[in-house]
Amino acid sequence: MWQRRWAEHDRSFQLLAVAQDAQGKARVEPVVQERNVEFPVLLDPSSMLAKELGFGIVPTGFFVDEAGLICYRHHDDFDVADPRVGWNLERFLAGQDTESPVQRAAMNPHGLELFAQGVGLASQGRTAEALDLWKQALQLDPENFLVRSQIWVAEHPEHFYPTVDRDWQSLQLLKEGYEGDLP
Repeated sequence: MWQRRWAEHDRSFQLLAVAQDAQGKARVEPVVQERNVEFPVLLDPSSMLAKELGFGIVPTGFFVDEAGLICYRHHDDFDVADPRVGWNLERFLAGQDTESPVQRAAMNPHGLELFAQGVGLASQGRTAEALDLWKQALQLDPENFLVRSQIWVAEHPEHFYPTVDRDWQSLQLLKEGYEGDLP
């Protein structure tokens, strides 16, 4: 959807995606190619960007002006098909004020450290040890969908590749006693 919106605006704004998949390039690159993404996609498997910008869920999005100031942030399903996001994009591109939605709490810093350590272990093929750390991170930050989804990806990749099974995620949340909605 972002690719199409970018083309509709004759690529008049810079668009950058950051993939936070702990599985790394091997998982991200095929999706980028399949969807014909033409804007840059950076890899951040240990979620250092989440730590710096204070979010615990993806997709998260930001509109940054020419001075480098964040004018809009959206931490909950940053989808240009969402009328709130599309409306704010149009306002941002027109130089008008945007209205950011209510934001979720930032990631627990210690939980993020455990998550990053787990990514390092996963990249070495030590998935069981990575899962242990990710589960500890989730205990510290039970609302953190980024950590939760990486655990699921490691344990149930068939529900994430080649497409994300949102129905399965909803059922999994119920099984895990998660009280919120699927982000």
